[in-house]
Amino acid sequence: MDKSTVGGLAAGWALIALAIILGGVGFGPYIDVPSVVIVFGGTIAVTAGQFEASDLKRLTPAMKIAMNESKVEPLPELVEKITFYATEIKKHGVMHIEQKVLEEKNAFFKEAFQLLVDGTKAETLKPLLETKLEYIDKRHTTMIGMFGNMGGTAGSMGMIGTLVGLVAMLANLSDPASVGPAMAVALLTTMYGALLGTLFAGLIESKLTQKHKKEVDAYEVIIIGASMIAAEESIGNIKMQLNSILVEVEG
Repeated sequence: MDKSTVGGLAAGWALIALAIILGGVGFGPYIDVPSVVIVFGGTIAVTAGQFEASDLKRLTPAMKIAMNESKVEPLPELVEKITFYATEIKKHGVMHIEQKVLEEKNAFFKEAFQLLVDGTKAETLKPLLETKLEYIDKRHTTMIGMFGNMGGTAGSMGMIGTLVGLVAMLANLSDPASVGPAMAVALLTTMYGALLGTLFAGLIESKLTQKHKKEVDAYEVIIIGASMIAAEESIGNIKMQLNSILVEVEG
């Protein structure tokens, strides 16, 4: 579990709840069914219309990724592991690492080094891995964009609800009993839109973006390391190249 994500979500919603409690009127006045329908229903409807069904199915897995710790090793550990594999191959040959590669949990790393075990040449290996990374990047970008669009849509639906409430209020100024409910719709839809956009969609989008960058950085290091091993570069050159990338990424 990613403590920062879960903690941020929990703390954000808890602070809103605390503010409502301290306001002294309880939760009742902050619950409005028309506002819920406009903001939450409208956001779901617009998001469903913007993306393909195959992408929408990935919403729940994407949320799980945001809530859980990244499965990619830190770059220093990854560089050390690639260097270890390179050394083993130099000393004992590529078949010496076959069993250890099969035990790897990082699917991208496993695939890259399985290609080495299979004797794939550098000029073939690198394009294969880069193509796979491109597809991963596209898939992740779609998921990140989905939550980004969801956050923007929630804010827009909040504004639409505000206008709906204001029109209803202005149309019934002669009836004092109807002004209150119409004003509630006007104000609460804005509040719901801001909460959904900021304390859910925006937070998930930001965390997925960070995890995506870490994953892409790691995969690029794997591609370079595996390609240099396939090209039979010296251990010194491999170390130097990977460490220079490490310094650049971690800045």
